[in-house]
Amino acid sequence: MHGAYTTCAQTVHRFGAYAILSLTLVACSDAALFGSDPSVLRNPTVPIGAITRFDPALFDGRWEVVDTAGGVWDLRSFEVASASTEWRDTSAGAITQLAPGIFKIDYANGASRTLWIVWIDPDHQTAAIGDPDGRFGFVATRPGRARADQVEAARQVLDFNGYRTKDWKGMP
Repeated sequence: MHGAYTTCAQTVHRFGAYAILSLTLVACSDAALFGSDPSVLRNPTVPIGAITRFDPALFDGRWEVVDTAGGVWDLRSFEVASASTEWRDTSAGAITQLAPGIFKIDYANGASRTLWIVWIDPDHQTAAIGDPDGRFGFVATRPGRARADQVEAARQVLDFNGYRTKDWKGMP
Protein backbone atom coordinates (compact mmCIF):
# COMPACT_ATOMS: atom_id res chain seq x y z
CA MET A 1 0.00 0.00 0.00
CA HIS A 2 2.84 2.38 0.84
CA GLY A 3 4.56 1.71 -2.53
CA ALA A 4 1.41 2.54 -4.51
CA TYR A 5 0.92 5.79 -2.59
CA THR A 6 4.53 6.86 -3.14
CA THR A 7 4.38 6.17 -6.89
CA CYS A 8 1.07 8.01 -7.21
CA ALA A 9 2.35 10.96 -5.17
CA GLN A 10 5.46 11.23 -7.34
CA THR A 11 3.33 11.23 -10.49
CA VAL A 12 1.06 13.95 -9.09
CA HIS A 13 4.05 16.07 -8.02
CA ARG A 14 5.76 15.61 -11.39
CA PHE A 15 2.55 16.53 -13.25
CA GLY A 16 2.10 19.57 -10.99
CA ALA A 17 5.64 20.74 -11.66
CA TYR A 18 5.14 20.44 -15.42
CA ALA A 19 1.82 22.28 -15.19
CA ILE A 20 3.37 25.14 -13.23
CA LEU A 21 6.31 25.36 -15.64
CA SER A 22 3.96 25.43 -18.63
CA LEU A 23 1.78 28.14 -17.11
CA THR A 24 4.85 30.19 -16.27
CA LEU A 25 6.14 30.00 -19.84
CA VAL A 26 2.74 30.96 -21.25
CA ALA A 27 2.46 33.86 -18.81
CA CYS A 28 5.84 35.21 -19.94
CA SER A 29 5.04 35.12 -23.66
CA ASP A 30 4.28 38.31 -25.59
CA ALA A 31 0.69 37.18 -26.14
CA ALA A 32 0.11 36.90 -22.41
CA LEU A 33 1.84 40.19 -21.59
CA PHE A 34 0.49 42.31 -24.41
CA GLY A 35 -2.76 40.47 -25.13
CA SER A 36 -3.99 39.44 -28.52
CA ASP A 37 -4.60 43.02 -29.70
CA PRO A 38 -1.70 43.93 -32.01
CA SER A 39 -2.40 47.65 -31.52
CA VAL A 40 -1.28 47.42 -27.88
CA LEU A 41 2.39 48.37 -27.84
CA ARG A 42 3.16 48.02 -24.12
CA ASN A 43 2.55 45.60 -21.32
CA PRO A 44 -0.29 47.27 -19.38
CA THR A 45 0.71 45.54 -16.13
CA VAL A 46 4.00 47.49 -16.03
CA PRO A 47 3.66 50.85 -14.27
CA ILE A 48 4.29 53.85 -16.50
CA GLY A 49 5.58 57.17 -15.31
CA ALA A 50 5.82 60.65 -16.74
CA ILE A 51 8.95 62.71 -16.24
CA THR A 52 8.65 65.45 -13.65
CA ARG A 53 11.83 67.24 -14.81
CA PHE A 54 9.98 68.87 -17.66
CA ASP A 55 9.74 72.48 -18.84
CA PRO A 56 6.71 73.18 -21.06
CA ALA A 57 8.37 76.27 -22.56
CA LEU A 58 11.35 74.14 -23.69
CA PHE A 59 8.93 71.62 -25.22
CA ASP A 60 7.71 74.26 -27.68
CA GLY A 61 8.83 73.89 -31.27
CA ARG A 62 8.98 71.35 -34.06
CA TRP A 63 9.53 67.62 -33.39
CA GLU A 64 10.10 64.67 -35.73
CA VAL A 65 9.21 61.10 -34.85
CA VAL A 66 12.38 59.02 -35.39
CA ASP A 67 11.25 55.68 -33.96
CA THR A 68 7.83 54.12 -33.40
CA ALA A 69 5.84 50.92 -33.64
CA GLY A 70 2.94 52.75 -35.21
CA GLY A 71 -0.06 51.91 -33.09
CA VAL A 72 -3.28 53.86 -33.48
CA TRP A 73 -1.48 57.16 -34.01
CA ASP A 74 0.65 57.22 -37.16
CA LEU A 75 2.45 60.40 -36.22
CA ARG A 76 5.41 61.63 -38.29
CA SER A 77 5.95 65.07 -36.81
CA PHE A 78 4.28 67.59 -34.55
CA GLU A 79 4.66 71.13 -33.32
CA VAL A 80 3.97 72.63 -29.91
CA ALA A 81 3.59 76.40 -29.47
CA SER A 82 2.77 79.13 -26.97
CA ALA A 83 4.33 77.48 -23.90
CA SER A 84 2.70 74.15 -24.76
CA THR A 85 -0.89 75.27 -25.26
CA GLU A 86 -1.14 74.77 -29.03
CA TRP A 87 -0.60 71.45 -30.80
CA ARG A 88 -0.32 70.71 -34.50
CA ASP A 89 0.22 67.40 -36.27
CA THR A 90 -2.00 66.71 -39.29
CA SER A 91 -4.67 68.67 -37.36
CA ALA A 92 -4.60 71.53 -34.89
CA GLY A 93 -5.58 71.19 -31.28
CA ALA A 94 -5.34 72.69 -27.85
CA ILE A 95 -2.90 71.01 -25.49
CA THR A 96 -3.40 71.16 -21.74
CA GLN A 97 -0.89 70.04 -19.14
CA LEU A 98 -2.67 67.73 -16.67
CA ALA A 99 0.42 67.07 -14.53
CA PRO A 100 4.17 67.38 -15.06
CA GLY A 101 4.88 65.54 -18.32
CA ILE A 102 1.22 64.54 -18.89
CA PHE A 103 -0.83 66.34 -21.54
CA LYS A 104 -4.26 66.15 -23.08
CA ILE A 105 -4.74 67.21 -26.68
CA ASP A 106 -8.25 68.31 -27.71
CA TYR A 107 -8.73 68.51 -31.47
CA ALA A 108 -11.27 70.74 -33.19
CA ASN A 109 -13.21 67.69 -34.44
CA GLY A 110 -13.91 66.61 -30.83
CA ALA A 111 -11.27 63.88 -30.66
CA SER A 112 -8.84 63.90 -27.79
CA ARG A 113 -5.66 62.10 -26.85
CA THR A 114 -3.58 61.92 -23.67
CA LEU A 115 0.17 61.68 -24.00
CA TRP A 116 2.85 61.10 -21.43
CA ILE A 117 6.39 62.40 -21.74
CA VAL A 118 8.09 59.34 -20.29
CA TRP A 119 11.60 60.78 -20.69
CA ILE A 120 13.20 63.89 -22.15
CA ASP A 121 16.86 64.84 -22.23
CA PRO A 122 17.90 67.91 -20.17
CA ASP A 123 18.07 70.13 -23.27
CA HIS A 124 14.64 68.99 -24.51
CA GLN A 125 16.04 67.70 -27.82
CA THR A 126 14.92 64.04 -27.59
CA ALA A 127 11.73 62.70 -25.98
CA ALA A 128 10.17 59.30 -25.29
CA ILE A 129 6.39 59.65 -25.51
CA GLY A 130 3.58 57.17 -24.93
CA ASP A 131 0.33 56.52 -23.14
CA PRO A 132 -0.67 54.21 -20.27
CA ASP A 133 -2.95 52.13 -22.52
CA GLY A 134 -0.06 51.38 -24.88
CA ARG A 135 -1.98 52.51 -27.96
CA PHE A 136 0.97 54.58 -29.17
CA GLY A 137 4.58 55.19 -28.33
CA PHE A 138 7.41 56.94 -30.09
CA VAL A 139 10.76 58.65 -29.85
CA ALA A 140 10.83 62.24 -31.13
CA THR A 141 13.74 64.59 -31.71
CA ARG A 142 14.21 68.13 -32.92
CA PRO A 143 14.66 68.24 -36.71
CA GLY A 144 18.26 67.48 -37.60
CA ARG A 145 19.23 66.93 -33.97
CA ALA A 146 18.81 63.15 -33.60
CA ARG A 147 21.66 61.67 -31.57
CA ALA A 148 22.01 57.90 -31.50
CA ASP A 149 22.83 57.82 -27.77
CA GLN A 150 19.77 59.88 -26.85
CA VAL A 151 17.46 57.87 -29.12
CA GLU A 152 18.78 54.70 -27.48
CA ALA A 153 18.24 56.20 -24.01
CA ALA A 154 14.65 57.07 -24.97
CA ARG A 155 14.07 53.51 -26.20
CA GLN A 156 15.49 52.06 -22.97
CA VAL A 157 13.16 54.21 -20.87
CA LEU A 158 10.19 53.13 -23.02
CA ASP A 159 11.24 49.49 -22.53
CA PHE A 160 11.44 50.06 -18.77
CA ASN A 161 7.88 51.43 -18.94
CA GLY A 162 6.56 48.28 -20.61
CA TYR A 163 7.09 48.94 -24.31
CA ARG A 164 8.82 46.38 -26.52
CA THR A 165 10.94 48.63 -28.70
CA LYS A 166 12.99 45.70 -30.04
CA ASP A 167 10.16 45.26 -32.57
CA TRP A 168 10.24 48.91 -33.68
CA LYS A 169 11.57 49.64 -37.13
CA GLY A 170 12.36 53.33 -36.95
CA MET A 171 11.12 55.89 -39.47
CA PRO A 172 11.92 55.79 -43.18
